This record gives sequence, C-alpha cells and structure tokens, in this order.
Amino acid sequence: MDRECLRRAEAQGKGIGRLLLQRVEGKAREAGRHELRLLTNGAFEANVSLYKGQGYSLDREEPFMNGTTVYMSKRIAG
Repeated sequence: MDRECLRRAEAQGKGIGRLLLQRVEGKAREAGRHELRLLTNGAFEANVSLYKGQGYSLDREEPFMNGTTVYMSKRIAG
C-alpha cells in the first residue's frame, strides 16, 4: 500500500492504520520478536494517538529540524 494513500483525508478514520499495525505485530510475533519500536513526527498527532491507543508507550522525544521526533515502543506477547 502506498504510504501517500494513507495520508489522504478520505483514507483516514477507516481503521487501515490499526489493521496495518496488527499485521506488523503478528509478523513480529511469528519472527520471535518481543518488542516493536517506531518513530514518528510529533506534528502528526493522529499517529501518536493511534499508536498510544494500540498500546505503544512514549519512550522519548527529540528535537529534529524544526519539529520533534517521537520514539515509541510496545512489548508483544510471543
């Protein structure tokens, strides 16, 4: 799926991001991983909210250019 497609207003709020996260988490479990980490732009508040809603914890924030990079992680059951 094209990342730009997911940013379009008509694609948002349909659960696509949640489904993609669930798929990634399933693949990580199959690979024997116990933790997932991600980063996003702090300006994308909807992304941060989505990740928090799916159980990701805020690890740290760092300034980047004129914004903030948000680092998050989630422990996943094997």
